[in-house]
Amino acid sequence: MYSITTLIKSILFTIYSVIFNPFFYSKTKLSKLFQFYQFICENNPLLLDYLDTLDFSSEDEKEEIKKVINFEDKYLEKFNNLSNEYQFTELELNDEKNEYERIKIDYENTKYEIIYKIQEKLYKINKIQEKGNISNEKNENGLFTENINQYGIDKLIKYFDLEDEYFEDPDYVNFEDLYLTLLNDKIDLLKKMTEAEKIIMTNDEMRLKSRKNIINKKLDKCMNLYVLEYTPLGNICMRYNNDKKSFEYFSNNTIPYRYLESVGRKYVTTYLCKPIFVNIEEEIKKAEEKNKEEKEKEKKDNPKKLFAQLKSYQGYPSYQGYQAYKERNSQSIQNRKTQIHDVKEKLLVKENANRYTWEGRLTNFSPLKQIDKKILDKKLSMTYADFKKIQLKTLVITK
Repeated sequence: MYSITTLIKSILFTIYSVIFNPFFYSKTKLSKLFQFYQFICENNPLLLDYLDTLDFSSEDEKEEIKKVINFEDKYLEKFNNLSNEYQFTELELNDEKNEYERIKIDYENTKYEIIYKIQEKLYKINKIQEKGNISNEKNENGLFTENINQYGIDKLIKYFDLEDEYFEDPDYVNFEDLYLTLLNDKIDLLKKMTEAEKIIMTNDEMRLKSRKNIINKKLDKCMNLYVLEYTPLGNICMRYNNDKKSFEYFSNNTIPYRYLESVGRKYVTTYLCKPIFVNIEEEIKKAEEKNKEEKEKEKKDNPKKLFAQLKSYQGYPSYQGYQAYKERNSQSIQNRKTQIHDVKEKLLVKENANRYTWEGRLTNFSPLKQIDKKILDKKLSMTYADFKKIQLKTLVITK
């Protein structure tokens, strides 16, 4: 095992050699350097154990405490003491205010645009009815548009975009059918207008939506936030993927779920995002309380249920026979109840449990992100057509 002093000396010597004598490193020494890096990834040379931060009078004392402290309970106290709310920076709170204003403006503009478009169509329909010489009621021939004038003809054709068809064959267009369709459109538009006017987004709803958007932006950044931890089965590096709603981790060994839970608690307590972590114990307690309430409610709603059960055993010749039957079957009934309860708990854990995804070995982990040069410098993504446009603009300005 390498000591911390040896590691520091090796790192400093490497940096010094690369900077001041880059030709010093041969292929052999570079290979050794890579092996050294691989050793760091696959082992725990720095002994990053949670007990290493404590002072012990002897190694025996340290080993005794290790036996007492379970890794599964690590960070549990800190996790329980942490508030189950997101913590925001001043910059994030300022972004939330801006997000609220944006949502408010978008809501008002969207609602105005919807109502404006409906009103515009209703205005056109009303004009056709008023100026098109169309009767409000059917005449003796059962028609609205028997005496329709040229204004009504032109506007109906334009409204339904039938100019080409009418130009080729005027008899092709049935104005009575068009007008009946127009009336149905008017009824639909009036319904949509009523629905649009009922759409109201309160200030509280806008604030809630802006808070959710800021939380999502905050959690999206978790892809670049990591925690390193030493477990009894090796090192692990963990981050949170908000798109997948899953904790992703790198490790060289198979890590059991109970250890991943401890590392997950470390993550949420480090970056103050406790709400993304599902506390299974609390979820099970809630489910048990809910089942208890449902049973009590069922007893109140069905007070004659016991009588119905007793009635089903009246076929037995005596009360003793019923008691014997009851004793024989009580154990199997209890077993079935226990099995049903266990199934419910397993389903609950499966649905609400934290998700962990293995992303590869530690040697595959790279915290450094590749720079998108096209974003950094838009000139790199410039096409030849864009270049010609800039040239033409320059020529116009110079002339």
